[in-house]
Amino acid sequence: MQEYIWFFPLIFIFHELEELIGMKGFLSKNRLLFHQKYPFIYKVSQNFSTEGLAFAVLEEFILCITLCFCAFFMTSHVTSGLWLGAFIACTFHFVVHILQTLILRQYIPATITSLICLPISLWIIYQCFLAQEYGLTQIFPYLCIGFFLVVINLFFAQKLIGIFTRLMKSHLN
Repeated sequence: MQEYIWFFPLIFIFHELEELIGMKGFLSKNRLLFHQKYPFIYKVSQNFSTEGLAFAVLEEFILCITLCFCAFFMTSHVTSGLWLGAFIACTFHFVVHILQTLILRQYIPATITSLICLPISLWIIYQCFLAQEYGLTQIFPYLCIGFFLVVINLFFAQKLIGIFTRLMKSHLN
């Protein structure tokens, strides 16, 4: 599993760059659609800025790198399980973007990298399970915790986008 650890931040940042580059234009172009059909997305996008998204991505990237360092240098079923659970959550995130694209029937910034990263990530997950030195019963609780922490942090990152955007607007005025 050690040989796959550093693929996580590479895959993560590759994917997030597509979102950073295209999300503001996508949200602006589709504001009316979201207002009419998806009010939750419309509400969330009110406090969106590229700078806010970049800040949230930085926070997530710092956590990703920290987790990778822990998994690489403190080899145990705990760190391996947390890393793998977080990586599985990231991979699930790609599936969500692909489903969003299918539901909206249009390109969403994140679709291309999701399509590229999904098979690579699934292969890495498969290889990690094959190479796992610990039994699934030993690692399963940490897989769940790692997955859960990423999901919770995703909601936190969404809040960070709004907070940072409002902070930037107040400093620019």
